[in-house]
Amino acid sequence: MEGRFLACYQEWLQIQGADLNELLQAISSQNGSRARSEMELRELVEKSMRHYEEYYERRRRPVREDGPAFFAPPWCNSFEKAVLWVGGCRPSMFIRLIYSLSSAGLEAHLDNLTGPAFAFASASHGEGLVGLSARQLVLVNELHRSTLLEENRITSQVATLQENVADRPLLPIVKERQRWRRSDTSRGEIGDGGDADVVAAMGSYAAAMADLVEAADRLRLETARTLLLDILTPKQAVELLVAGKQLQLSVHEWGHQRDLSHGRGG
Repeated sequence: MEGRFLACYQEWLQIQGADLNELLQAISSQNGSRARSEMELRELVEKSMRHYEEYYERRRRPVREDGPAFFAPPWCNSFEKAVLWVGGCRPSMFIRLIYSLSSAGLEAHLDNLTGPAFAFASASHGEGLVGLSARQLVLVNELHRSTLLEENRITSQVATLQENVADRPLLPIVKERQRWRRSDTSRGEIGDGGDADVVAAMGSYAAAMADLVEAADRLRLETARTLLLDILTPKQAVELLVAGKQLQLSVHEWGHQRDLSHGRGG
């Protein structure tokens, strides 16, 4: 599965690069003699969104086959693995990226999400986050709140699953194997992986991990779709997509170079 999905991931990076070039050309034309229409920009945004959806659809079968692999993917470099959240980026990073692109210095509001949305939007005087209006800021703030709540719910489920390793069904199997060893039976050794109980227990954890990756993927898609197609204008969405793709591709390349400098990868 690793080799098969490695090819899928490398193809995804190539698609990201191709989409980025197309989006950069659109931005360049906005500043030139031939500005793209709102409809043309919208089509580019929808194209990128389709590519996201197709990629996550292609992930579904490998995720079901080996959910744990997506928590520390062998096809990612060590830096990429370190910043992963349940098999990908945090959905709230899309929104954080909007704040980072702001020219109005509104990042201070990130830590004050419990305040009224109207007060948050009013502070911007209708401008700021890549030219967002007050109404858009309200919608971004609402999306941020709901996304963080869902992220926290999934994170809590991950923590529970990790803690359950010290409970049923694995711990009773470990204790049983210890009894076998003390009685010098030949029924199996701890961790031999061939016992039906071990396979079933590990399989239940793997299935639960796959469920969590799928839930995180849905949240990533829903957050991106809401931002790009429901809240932002086509021009704003293109700007956000360019920043996001540049960030992902740069981190991938820099992380790869870092691994090489530390004697990892090839």
